[in-house]
Amino acid sequence: MSVKCQKIFEWIEEWADPDLAADWDRIGLLVGSPSDEVQKVLVTLDVTGDVIREAVNENARLIVAHHPLYRDPLPYLRSDLYPASHVYRLIQEGIALYAAHTNLDAAPGGINDILADRLGLVDLDLLLPTGEEDLYKVVVFVPVGYEDKVREAMCSQGAGWIGKYSDCTFQLKGTGTFRPLEGTSHFIGETGQLEKASEFRIETIVPQKKLNRVLEGMISAHPYEEVAYDIYPLKNKGEKVGLGRVGETSRTADTC
Repeated sequence: MSVKCQKIFEWIEEWADPDLAADWDRIGLLVGSPSDEVQKVLVTLDVTGDVIREAVNENARLIVAHHPLYRDPLPYLRSDLYPASHVYRLIQEGIALYAAHTNLDAAPGGINDILADRLGLVDLDLLLPTGEEDLYKVVVFVPVGYEDKVREAMCSQGAGWIGKYSDCTFQLKGTGTFRPLEGTSHFIGETGQLEKASEFRIETIVPQKKLNRVLEGMISAHPYEEVAYDIYPLKNKGEKVGLGRVGETSRTADTC
């Protein structure tokens, strides 16, 4: 079974948001096309000649590397000079190259957290904070009887997380009004007549990186042709992100 490269990139970037990368870093798709079809992926720390040969032998049409093959723009594409020679070979073999570097280092649960866990560190803190996740409040108005379906659709896509609590929402019952006009495919009411509907106002918190998919889930689960919703940027911030980790060892070190 094959899958488009773009789908694999989406999986990676859900974990390692590209916005977490350092300004100088060269991440993302470096060679190939998002529409390339692949059946096998080779994962590596660095892109070397041996790695490319292995990808060819294993028929892996995508290499996912931690360290980018190059950082500065290539001044030429020559087959005899590194790193252009590796790019040249990848193009010849039809192999795509994707890099997740400092964004994967900084991501919660990424390289730095994994290394800290392997070292047995506790009470972790960031060595070099680089930012905080932006949060939004999403408010949607849902007819009675559909509030659970819409709420569950939103939370399943990442809405409603506050610390270690999930499915955090607030809902309030009220009355919504609308007038269906000619050409509409309205869920309830009569064309041209003012309709008063019993509705729930549902509101929840959403991190920026999950906003689009939460909205897509909300709209797909909503019964109305036109969904009424609001998005408010919040001043309170989400999880802090950054490079490196500092912590206390949970083991007693041996002394010489």
